[in-house]
Amino acid sequence: MAIEFVHGGRLWRADTPEEAIRLRKHLEVQDEAAFNTGEGPDVIEEQVWTPDAVTDLLNGIGNRQKQFLRVLFEERTLTTDKVLEKLPLDHASFAGVLSGLSKQLKKQKLKTWQLYNARVEWDGKTQVRTFSLSADFKWAARELGWPEKWI
Repeated sequence: MAIEFVHGGRLWRADTPEEAIRLRKHLEVQDEAAFNTGEGPDVIEEQVWTPDAVTDLLNGIGNRQKQFLRVLFEERTLTTDKVLEKLPLDHASFAGVLSGLSKQLKKQKLKTWQLYNARVEWDGKTQVRTFSLSADFKWAARELGWPEKWI
């Protein structure tokens, strides 16, 4: 019986669990290599982030929202504490940054999860929120030369 899994919007099949694991790892390595060389994501789905959509977002947000996106663009993942350190902001100001970004996304009929992921984990009694930017946003922004050509 074949083992099936979905990756990049495609259905993949393997004959054994070992083959499925090797194939999945190979696909993930290909995705990472494509991203690192500036290629678009190899996904069969409608791309939310086109260069036009990125331009609309960047033209509609404030400097602090752009700074937040830039630090996410430059880093793979960042915790809230690291974001506050890099920008620098306090928690209340950062909440305002996220709120403003959310409002602009709503105007474009987009959801925050289409722009960034905010994963929440617990370290004992402490909540740790980790942010990462959408790969197709990064690709479309890179196509525009953002952030370097936008300074």
